[in-house]
Amino acid sequence: MSWFARIEQACAAFIERTFAKTFPSDLEPAQVARKLVATMEARTRGEDGHLLAPGSYLVYMNPEDFERLAEHRAYLEREWAELLRDMAARVGVYFFDGGPKVEMMARPGIPLGMVDVSVASDVTISIPNAPPLTPPKRYHLRMMKGVPAYGVYFIDGVASIGRNEDSDIFLVDPSVSRAHASVQVESEGVAVTDLGSTNGTFVNGERITGSRRLVSGDILTFGNTQMRLEARE
Repeated sequence: MSWFARIEQACAAFIERTFAKTFPSDLEPAQVARKLVATMEARTRGEDGHLLAPGSYLVYMNPEDFERLAEHRAYLEREWAELLRDMAARVGVYFFDGGPKVEMMARPGIPLGMVDVSVASDVTISIPNAPPLTPPKRYHLRMMKGVPAYGVYFIDGVASIGRNEDSDIFLVDPSVSRAHASVQVESEGVAVTDLGSTNGTFVNGERITGSRRLVSGDILTFGNTQMRLEARE
């Protein structure tokens, strides 16, 4: 599991938002931020269907670097912890001991401009009413009958379907209404909703009213157009 593709933009925003002025040290707070995230990634593990990370992080640096950053210590510790919390929320990670907590400390022997990050012992965890984490399924609609004959449409969130050119799935079918239906992927699964179309929306040959839950393999009919819902890895 690698998070670095996900965090690069967030780290850049963190740097711009948090460190508007130049700190008088060769050790950059952004360097510490990346080291903290890397440590959290390396120490995260799966347990009982959850991703768990250490809650307490110790940032060791050369005493001279520490002295130069000391006046900003509370601010930096708070912002570093907030970054870890934000990164963890993006990928569903929980922390031991209700963290994250970050503490900056001086340690002789660490070269100027360098930093070492360690974690406290994993003691207790707090996961209030947290369901087991499962990767969300992704879906697409595959054209079975219609134009184009072999179109595949990936669904991300809510996809509008109709003869309106602004529709997410634009169907060249005069029997399809301009705003015919929508398909929505949610945490519970996927559903189709008829939007008051003239010729109706059908699931496996049965006309629906309102919304209908779907499973992979269901055949959807909009006018003279047929599409099959398929799950993909």
